[in-house]
Amino acid sequence: MIALIASVLLGLYVFAPYIIFQRFCSLFVRLKKSQRTKTDEIVQGIFAAGLPFLFTVVLFWSGCIGGSFVPFRLNDSHLQKVSDYHTVFTAAYSDHYFTDHQAESWEALNRVCKRQADFLAWNYGLLFLEALVFIWLVGSYGEWKDNKLYAWFASRVLLPAVSEWHVLLTSFNFPARENRSVAVDVLSKDDILYRGNIVDHFLGVNGELSGLLLTGAHRFQYDKLKDDRKSNVVKNKEQYWTPIPGGGNFYLPGDNIASLNIRYPLPKAESLRLLNEIVKKLFKNATDVSVEAIPSGETSKDNDAKPSK
Repeated sequence: MIALIASVLLGLYVFAPYIIFQRFCSLFVRLKKSQRTKTDEIVQGIFAAGLPFLFTVVLFWSGCIGGSFVPFRLNDSHLQKVSDYHTVFTAAYSDHYFTDHQAESWEALNRVCKRQADFLAWNYGLLFLEALVFIWLVGSYGEWKDNKLYAWFASRVLLPAVSEWHVLLTSFNFPARENRSVAVDVLSKDDILYRGNIVDHFLGVNGELSGLLLTGAHRFQYDKLKDDRKSNVVKNKEQYWTPIPGGGNFYLPGDNIASLNIRYPLPKAESLRLLNEIVKKLFKNATDVSVEAIPSGETSKDNDAKPSK
């Protein structure tokens, strides 16, 4: 019986909070995955549930929680609480005691369960609050990474829990206001080059990349490029990119990915605005300097954006 009670308490106070924290946070942030032993699971659960548990203990012991702020209100003394726990554990340890004091044991167990329900209600509530704070702090990395105190905290507490793929394959490192997309060039193991914008990425059991979902996917026609080179035909390389039929999303399995080249482009309007600001700083004496983007695929001797007056 003691072993059963210990297992229930371990599940309610360690495993359940850890699973809830992981699953809830994973809805917003891809957390790091790995195969763990039971000991590792217990340690991780203690870390995840430790802070809400300590806060709940302090609030209950200080008398800040009680009355109408708990699901089950019990008007009893401290001595009654101690007596109830003593009765329950004695009955769990000794079958003879339970047989002789069945009514008393069941009444004490009923009150103990209500007190534990009150405690767990606050404990899980604070656990969700902890998860929300964690999600907010992780999501603010792009805005606050230059702050020394936050950077120190993030490097030691936040980032070790976040999947490396979430950092690489999302706009995690940039402020949300910049509205950056995540563009990628993917070389497959059968030597086909793809490009597109990442819509989503998928992880395996051990946290490995199991697949990429791209939008606006294109495939590079390398064979056509080789044929044109043999015929001394010179074209802009953009003309060798062909859209992948389907008009929707394109999935690439992770076991067919040889290498990735990841970019985080700004929206065109924001990019031109920043370029104009840079050019105006370079040409301080000019009042009407502006930058215009050359359309994609246009052939010219210098295929870069140029300042114009």
